[in-house]
Amino acid sequence: MLLEELLRCQIHEWYPAFRRHSIPTVIIPLPAAFLRYLAGQRAYPNADADAEDGADEEPLPFLLPAITSGRQPFAPIHAHHPDPDSLLNSDLFFGSSSEDVFDPDADHPLRPEFPELEVAIDAAIAELGGAALPKLNWSAPKDATFMSADGTSRCTCFAEVAMLLRSSDCVAHDLASARQSCKDFVRPEGARPNADGIRGCEGTNGAPSNSSKTGAEGGKTNDGDCDVEDATEEEHNENTWVDDGFQYYLALRKWYPGLRPESEFRCFVREQKLVAVSQRDPSAYYPSLPGWSSEVQPKIEAFFNEVIEPQFASNNYTFDVYVRTDGRVKLIDFNPWGGYTLPLLFTWEELEEKGRGSELEFRVVMQQGAVRPGLMTAVPYDMLDWGEGSGWDVFLKKADEELDRQI
Repeated sequence: MLLEELLRCQIHEWYPAFRRHSIPTVIIPLPAAFLRYLAGQRAYPNADADAEDGADEEPLPFLLPAITSGRQPFAPIHAHHPDPDSLLNSDLFFGSSSEDVFDPDADHPLRPEFPELEVAIDAAIAELGGAALPKLNWSAPKDATFMSADGTSRCTCFAEVAMLLRSSDCVAHDLASARQSCKDFVRPEGARPNADGIRGCEGTNGAPSNSSKTGAEGGKTNDGDCDVEDATEEEHNENTWVDDGFQYYLALRKWYPGLRPESEFRCFVREQKLVAVSQRDPSAYYPSLPGWSSEVQPKIEAFFNEVIEPQFASNNYTFDVYVRTDGRVKLIDFNPWGGYTLPLLFTWEELEEKGRGSELEFRVVMQQGAVRPGLMTAVPYDMLDWGEGSGWDVFLKKADEELDRQI
């Protein structure tokens, strides 16, 4: 994969040209302090100059930014289904008002705050109707949905955006490994400044360990792509994020709760020719899809010929689309060919071979037993282990301590 091919797939690069064919999006440049926070580094390294010399060598704890708006992340929405998130945010532990909420990290010396960015993100979410899906230049934090109360990437405020981004291995990969994985990448000697101000335009990280499986998000648009297993492995083998002046952006995309996962497709382009299409969610069988695919294929081909191919300069890439019930096609995302992009119902070897042929192949799961297992985002491995010292063991002990404190 060449660097220029990867850079063309950044959402702030392609969205202005395809805006009317995509979903509403607000793009915000991210300041260097917030990038350091996402990378698990001190957001403001000079703020603690008097700390002991070896402090930087210790891994930082998982801290959410201080919230100036008072809107805490992910209030529980399923009170009748007890789970760790709803228990820790319930009246049983924390009282009934925001003033009663006990925040053990409130006075932590390393807890950062980003008031200007918080205002910009909250305003953008309001502009998009009150809920948005976040992503960085390439990837969305769909591997971190276990952190949310409803198991999706839906965010309604800055606190929720920060929690998902900080918890995501896909986001950590964007920061530390995406450009470095290109065969022609050379780290620049000089560094251009990151964004100092916050402006909106349309146009690892110390978190709990994620499941190594990722895939469709059950009825919600799957923005961005990242093989979490490979990304996590590379993150341990490569250096973490280094501020070399490269600008990262946060894209907030309008949230549509009624989207149907069987209507989303990944399209593979080889040598500027559409060679294959796969259903975007290979982990499920949709009975209506085998028959409907014959109607969808010509619509996707026409969309590629009329919209994508004339305006997107790369020779090899993938793009994701959503086909509405009225037949209109919406562009969701671009991804580079190969690398960390998932081939879904194909293999990259098959796709390389199909690039030499003349026929477009359209693949969907044809029967219940033919799904590809293990591609669905689940929960961290820590939450599957109930042994001494496991995540659940630590959680239950902390819950008991908090209950004793309240009583």
